[in-house]
Amino acid sequence: MKKILLLLTVFSMVFTSCDPLEDIYEEVDANASGIVGDVVFTLTDEDYETLDLSYGSFNSEDEAKEALPGFLSGKYPVWGKGSAALVSYDLYVGNAFSVDNYTLSLEDYATSGSTLLGFESTATPADYLVDIITSQYATADEGDYVSAYYDQYTGGAFTVTPTVSLDENLDYGTTAGDLTTVSGGAWASHNGTPNQLLYSTDGLTMDDYPSSSIGGALAISSSGSEDINTAISSELTSNKIYSSALIKLSEVGNGTYFFHLMEDAGTFVFSARTGAKSDGNGKVLFGIGASSSSLTYGTTAYELDTTYLLVTSYEVETGIANLYVLTSVTDTEPTTPEATNTGNAGNTAKNIAIRQGGGGPSAVIDGIRVANTWSSIMSNETLEDETVGNKETYNAIYTYTGGAWALPSDNGFYSVTDADFASMSIENFGSSTSADDYLPAFLNIKFPYAKNGDVLNVLYKYVSSSSGAQTRGDAYTKTDGVWMAHESTTVASLQLAHDGANWVPDNTIKYELVDADYTLIKDTYGANPDFAAAVANLDTYGNISTFNWTDEQIDTVINTVINAHFSGMEEGQKFAITVFVYNGSAQNVVYRYVLNGGTYVRD
Repeated sequence: MKKILLLLTVFSMVFTSCDPLEDIYEEVDANASGIVGDVVFTLTDEDYETLDLSYGSFNSEDEAKEALPGFLSGKYPVWGKGSAALVSYDLYVGNAFSVDNYTLSLEDYATSGSTLLGFESTATPADYLVDIITSQYATADEGDYVSAYYDQYTGGAFTVTPTVSLDENLDYGTTAGDLTTVSGGAWASHNGTPNQLLYSTDGLTMDDYPSSSIGGALAISSSGSEDINTAISSELTSNKIYSSALIKLSEVGNGTYFFHLMEDAGTFVFSARTGAKSDGNGKVLFGIGASSSSLTYGTTAYELDTTYLLVTSYEVETGIANLYVLTSVTDTEPTTPEATNTGNAGNTAKNIAIRQGGGGPSAVIDGIRVANTWSSIMSNETLEDETVGNKETYNAIYTYTGGAWALPSDNGFYSVTDADFASMSIENFGSSTSADDYLPAFLNIKFPYAKNGDVLNVLYKYVSSSSGAQTRGDAYTKTDGVWMAHESTTVASLQLAHDGANWVPDNTIKYELVDADYTLIKDTYGANPDFAAAVANLDTYGNISTFNWTDEQIDTVINTVINAHFSGMEEGQKFAITVFVYNGSAQNVVYRYVLNGGTYVRD
């Protein structure tokens, strides 16, 4: 009987002992990731590679919040609920402000009443630019800039149909002789000894020039005196008159004109007189006189026995004449002429003339053209109407402030001028001349009394090999006596916590009570009879005893401490407050709170 009872007892122990093991297994399963960790670290280059961030930064906090939970799960796979991580990372915040470059269009200029691609000379661009920019940039961020590029005509401007009025290729056969005879009267003598100016069967050439390699040429001599002319198909009486010719000089003297426009033969009303003289070193200087025989010479020394293309322009309304000396054809009129001269306005042109003698050169001339546009000098094709007139390009900078576009104030803004660049011995900034290499020193000189903390938005000319000239800029802050450029990437941090299943962004603020906080508690609640015993215990032992302090009392004083240090928190803000307590032994204990309805309650 004893054996039976013993056996039953053993069986009973076996079966009943299974229940505690099951409880243990269930507890382990419920907290499979039972390790609690707390880490503070900064992402490394390798971490950014793991996160597939090739630029080594996040573009926003939301992007970090989305990427870091999975990253932490891979980095700390066995950490579980209650774990915390404070991760520092590079955050791309972008430029200090935006600068857009805008070039005005034909529609923009039309707002001023102009029908041309530019403001008329009588317009005031500032009267229209704000409205133009507003129409293009109706919305913008406060402090953004627009750099507007526009053209304005310096004088009269007009729209014309490109027309060639003379295309003289000197194609008069294969027999040389005096030009007036060989041309059958197309060229006529109007001064000097007749029949001296010769026709040569060998012409001049220049690739892509429309009056090249056709027929012969004419030859002038420094010892000759005959002057001749040929008629233009129709008299040119307004706007701009262009003339051109290929020329090869073999000898030059002390200088005079040899090629010009003229009114009726015998009137001596000449325009765009083109001449040449020696530079004193065996080379040639070309010059022009708008109407006078007194020429303005350029400074470039050209070679003898070399073919050049001379192009002149005479503006009837202003009397301004320009001379261009080209080694190859160009479709666009150069911005800067070799020489310019101003004379009588109102001259017309019915003929083109060649002059010899009086210190003039010996030369071969070919491919003579007269037209009303640069494009028709360079082409025999049928061309679309175009605008002719001298204009200059300007730049105006506007900023978006107070919901509207306006000129920037001098306070906190500076635009680098051409004179400023010259003082730095450069013309502009670019890939090989970084603004950051020059501006800190320049700004110290320009603003010697700036104080630490002063911020200056600096805009400047930047020339890119791919996109040309443009306006760029950056904000510079005076820091410890040095102007520092805005950093487009800053260091940010994100706190995350493990909720038992995943890492989640956590806004918990960690704070540990210091001596001053315990003093604050004693001073605030020492006279309160409901706290008298608890505060007395704190004063004696220097800790919060859970045997003397109720949970409600602890929550009350913690609210006081949090509000003393962290005012204005938003609803839902969490805190992890470390308190020195006595709960059987003296130790630090973390209490977690969340702001709910204006009161911090335990989380």
